[in-house]
Formats: sequence, structure tokens, C-alpha cells
Amino acid sequence: MKKNLSLQFPINQKDYTELFLYMPYFKSIFKLALGGNVVALFLFCSYNIVANLQIAVDGVEFLILNIVTVVIGLILYFVILFLTKAVFRKVIERRCLKLYNLYYGTNANCHIGYDPRFDSIVVGKEKRKVPVDHSLNVFTTDNSYLFYVGKGKGQEDRFLLPKNGPKDQQFKVERIVNLLEEKGIVIKEGKGI
Repeated sequence: MKKNLSLQFPINQKDYTELFLYMPYFKSIFKLALGGNVVALFLFCSYNIVANLQIAVDGVEFLILNIVTVVIGLILYFVILFLTKAVFRKVIERRCLKLYNLYYGTNANCHIGYDPRFDSIVVGKEKRKVPVDHSLNVFTTDNSYLFYVGKGKGQEDRFLLPKNGPKDQQFKVERIVNLLEEKGIVIKEGKGI
């Protein structure tokens, strides 16, 4: 009979923010915003190229106006991309601060375990079971393993395991990760917003 793995570790504001920055739900919204930015660039360039055709005196002037239009469009694209990323990060960081204070303000300890009898991860003091199946998304970063059930929109649908800590904790984290890989869970390299 396999033994349950259980560990308790402190979670800090930085780790909690990282959990949100890699969340599939927010990454989908960010990709949608980037798609809108590309459409806006295409519409800007198309409109101005048609306008350039009407005001250009000859082919050389038309070519110069189109090059200027494309350069200005690309500059605007990257400015909007930078601003979108900065706004997303700021909004996510503020939300994380509020949620961190709400859930971990007085007690910043997190309880995670693995129950091999039910093939599930046990989360929190209430010992809520998260099944190890295709709905579980796992990302690895420099500091943590980030877990999301589906898109991870709910508080109970996201949690993390830190890579750093005491040797006993590191051993348990690696054991849980190895058990997940044995069950066919793919651990992807994380790419946040």
C-alpha cells in the first residue's frame, strides 16, 4: 500500500502573484487582447494605404507614404503591446494582493498532499481532493510548480508547490511531481503574461 505524501509550506505574495500571472484564464484574455491589437494594426494600415492612394501624386510618393504608414503602425503596435502588458500585470498584481490578504493574510501556510489511493492531490486544511486527470494543467517556473484545474478561475482550482525549501520538502515535491508524470500529466515550461 502506497503512503500519502503531505507537506506544509509558507506561501508569500510573490509566489501567489506568479500563480496568477501564469493562469491559463488570464493568458487567454491577454492573447485575445493581442489579437485585437493585430486587427487594429491591419485596419490602420489598410485605411491609410487607401487614403495614400488618393493623395499621392506619383508612385514614389505613394511608396514613401505606405512605408511611413507601416512604420507608424508597427510603432503603435508595440506601444499598445507594452501598455496592454503593463496594465494586465498591474491589474493582476492588485487582485493578487487583495486575494492574498483575504486567504493568507493571518496564516500564510499552505497544505498540499498526494493520495495515491484516489490518484488525487489533497489541497488545504479542508483536504479537498483534486483528481489527477486530463483537466489538470501543470507549469514549471524557476521557483514553483503551478497547478490549475481547467482554466484555474476559482480559488480552489489553482495552487502551487515551491521548488525551494528544506530538503525534506524538496524531496516530497519531487516525489509528487514524479508520481504525476507517471500518471501521464505533462509538466510544461511556464510562460506568463
